[in-house]
Amino acid sequence: MKTLASFFLRGKPWQIFVVVAGLYAVGMSAIVDPMLPFPTPHAVVTRATMLSGLVAAVSTLGLLVWLWSMGSFFNSIVVTNLKMREGLFRTALVYPPVYIAWYISTFPISGIRKFLVDFLLALPGMFCVVYLFVFVSKTLVMTETGEPATFSDYAGPFFLLWFFPVGIWIIQPRVNRLYANRRLQGQTLA
Repeated sequence: MKTLASFFLRGKPWQIFVVVAGLYAVGMSAIVDPMLPFPTPHAVVTRATMLSGLVAAVSTLGLLVWLWSMGSFFNSIVVTNLKMREGLFRTALVYPPVYIAWYISTFPISGIRKFLVDFLLALPGMFCVVYLFVFVSKTLVMTETGEPATFSDYAGPFFLLWFFPVGIWIIQPRVNRLYANRRLQGQTLA
């Protein structure tokens, strides 16, 4: 895992873009075929839809590993009194791919119960994604400034992460700079 984190921390923006956006695009295009034609009300879950759910979950891993690499690294080098607890961060990394796999694999099932379950399970998923962006953007700003950060301080990186295909090109050079500085100082890296 250390080598994987190192790649995401020292990688050029185009490399990170290829991995994150490329893995996502390939994964999403791979799941479209089994989902067509659209399901009937009495459709059943098949192996193809279960496999599609797994592929969809794996397609998000590029983004999640990038976020994990940055969040863990920033939190490890931020001033001690500014460190954030990582328990919720780790949970927020795991929940979205599990939910996506479940949702896609049960896509052919329809009905009001399925809708309610999907809705109730999607809410924590949305919270997790937002929290990941908050954690990474806030620890980035606190690492760079050495001071506590309010939302207005880390709003820029937050929205750049939210629109990650564009944000990669702006955030990754900052990550590279922090990683290179830490290596020059000879400190243990994530």
